[in-house]
Amino acid sequence: MPEVAINIGDKKFTITCQPGEESALEAAASLLNDEASFLVSEIGQLSEQKLLLMSGLMLADKMTSQSEKLAKAEKALAETLAKAKKLEENDASQEAQIDDNILKQINEYYGKGGEFSIQACKLKSF
Repeated sequence: MPEVAINIGDKKFTITCQPGEESALEAAASLLNDEASFLVSEIGQLSEQKLLLMSGLMLADKMTSQSEKLAKAEKALAETLAKAKKLEENDASQEAQIDDNILKQINEYYGKGGEFSIQACKLKSF
């Protein structure tokens, strides 16, 4: 199993991971290190345990916030797609109604003189 050396808050750690997960581990460690660096700059030196705990909690808070935003965005997208589908259905229904009205008018116009009837015809679209 590969070993990855990471730094969190000026402390070095060696972590093992599955093959191919090295870059993901390094990226996650970088996020944790950013939080740890922020804490050290704001509060000062903390014990390793407290630094890791607080950094993890800050990341978890950010993740929770992003998850909530994602859920709201997914809900808004679903609502928008439903509205778009309804508009398309209404538009198709209105087109069919317009087509039927036009056929009725044409049949009435030509039907009076007995010269022409298009009862079997339907207009597709303009």
